[in-house]
Amino acid sequence: MMTTLNRDAARAAVAAGHRAATDVTGFGLLGHLYKMCRASGVTAVVDAASVPYVDGARAALRDGFVPGGSRRNLDWVRPHLDAHVSEDELVLLADAQTSGGLLVAGELPGHPVVGELVAAGPHPVVVR
Repeated sequence: MMTTLNRDAARAAVAAGHRAATDVTGFGLLGHLYKMCRASGVTAVVDAASVPYVDGARAALRDGFVPGGSRRNLDWVRPHLDAHVSEDELVLLADAQTSGGLLVAGELPGHPVVGELVAAGPHPVVVR
């Protein structure tokens, strides 16, 4: 997984008009999303149930294989979260072992950029 390049995804994002992205690496999804939100002055909602994980990630967590960096990431970002998911889910979302996936920010047609937050599914994580 860590050797897969983001060339095609980056090209597709640029072709679609997106101009803000980061590769999700050591800060985990929540850390990188928080940094993008902070820099942009926006809030984001993550539908935790829709986030894909590498096969075996949940089993590794269940068996206690969690890098210290993941817990430090979560401790750092937690004050900026309104989370309605389990602690295990938060640890996975803050996983320091991530590498390569792109977090692309852009406007969704038909959805307001500013306005009421609409919860994404029954288990949202709001990043402020």
